[in-house]
Amino acid sequence: MNNLELIELGAGGPRFTRMGMGCWAIGGHGWGTVNDDDSIKAIRHAYERGLTFFDTADCYGLGKSERILRQSLGDNLKSLFVATKGGVRWDESGRVWNDSSPAYLRTAVEASLQRLGLERIPLYYLHKLDGRTSVSEIMNAFVRLREEGKIGEIGVANFSVAQLEEALKVAPVRVVQDRFNLLQRDRGLEFADICRNSGVLLVGWGALADGLLTGKFDRWSTFGEDDHRSRLPAFAGKNFSEALQRVLDLQTVAQRRGVSLSQLALRWVMDIFPWTCPLFGAKTVSQVEENIGADGWKLTSEEMVLIDEFSGWLCCNFGEK
Repeated sequence: MNNLELIELGAGGPRFTRMGMGCWAIGGHGWGTVNDDDSIKAIRHAYERGLTFFDTADCYGLGKSERILRQSLGDNLKSLFVATKGGVRWDESGRVWNDSSPAYLRTAVEASLQRLGLERIPLYYLHKLDGRTSVSEIMNAFVRLREEGKIGEIGVANFSVAQLEEALKVAPVRVVQDRFNLLQRDRGLEFADICRNSGVLLVGWGALADGLLTGKFDRWSTFGEDDHRSRLPAFAGKNFSEALQRVLDLQTVAQRRGVSLSQLALRWVMDIFPWTCPLFGAKTVSQVEENIGADGWKLTSEEMVLIDEFSGWLCCNFGEK
């Protein structure tokens, strides 16, 4: 295995690779065509290259992502830092809705343990609030699940700073997950003070801006109905044109450094703060290999300034507020 950069979850806490493989796409829903054999090869390659952090959710592919992860790595999962999420419920027809009630979360944890083949989930997040269950009720439920040994560290996703502050009063929340990339960084920056002061890690999903920061799209790119990007403001009209121009500018920084745009974007998330961890999605071995190339080097202060200038982040939200 290769030695990749590690991060520690608090003093004496779990250590795992600074980058994680996000497993939404391998669930086969919302990302266009996905080949399961390619997904399995990609996961195994990430493991063989030394990645120890794999991040999924029970609702990705309505359970499929967790099953594919287990199928790919089997008992090796027991030695890895596996994270999954609960709080999005579904029925046999595929209808989904948010349910963060303590009763359902217990059911969700048990189901995830079975699909993953684990006795304990190293990191378990609340995926989304349901608007009915209070934050304190949810956190108390997580504390009980932790005391029972079913989950390890507690995380939350898609929370506001105020909600995270409320959660920390009840439970030792160690991780907050939200969208964070060099084009869409406002949400992540809001957590800077609380992460710094409370020792909470920020795991950035969308670190490659749903593929924008791979540089593989142009103005002729289209997205089918089975691809969630067909419904995102960032991938339509003026927003898309603006984003593509910023990507072209950012590619000049990557080219000068001799790295790919994806590698530049992932490195930025790691270098902007010491408490940030990027997730990358990958459906093929080649994508895994490219993304892992973000490890083992750092951006210079001059490059950080250029990235700020070219990303135009102060006014760049692509219509996603």
